[in-house]
Amino acid sequence: MKIEILLQTGMFLVAVITIVYTQYKDRRQNKILMFSEYTRRYQEILINMPESIFNGTEHINAKAQMYMRLYFDLCSEEYHLWRKGMIPNQIWEMWKEGMQITTNRPIYKKAWKELSVEYNKDFWHYFNREVINKKEGEL
Repeated sequence: MKIEILLQTGMFLVAVITIVYTQYKDRRQNKILMFSEYTRRYQEILINMPESIFNGTEHINAKAQMYMRLYFDLCSEEYHLWRKGMIPNQIWEMWKEGMQITTNRPIYKKAWKELSVEYNKDFWHYFNREVINKKEGEL
């Protein structure tokens, strides 16, 4: 009788450990897939971004504005996933640094000023404070 209980308990523990490990692997795999997808989207936006964005032209035509909106949309999505704990802090810090470098260009600041009203206030405040580096009075 004791052996049966020990065997059942052992089998139960093995099942629980297997389930927990499988869930861990699935979550890890999902994070890798999400990272890959967001990296792919970022690269696609950059590849299709008009040349004028990179050569510093101050005029933002319709095509440039569309791709800059896609870029800000991507930043917003990544921010909300990070806030929900779906993006690790280490990856978020890397992405945020990239956003800071990208938006340091005057043309991005100009586009953000025009497009920022389209984004939710939480993201808007964070992006201005942590990425664009503006203080409340400058907004």
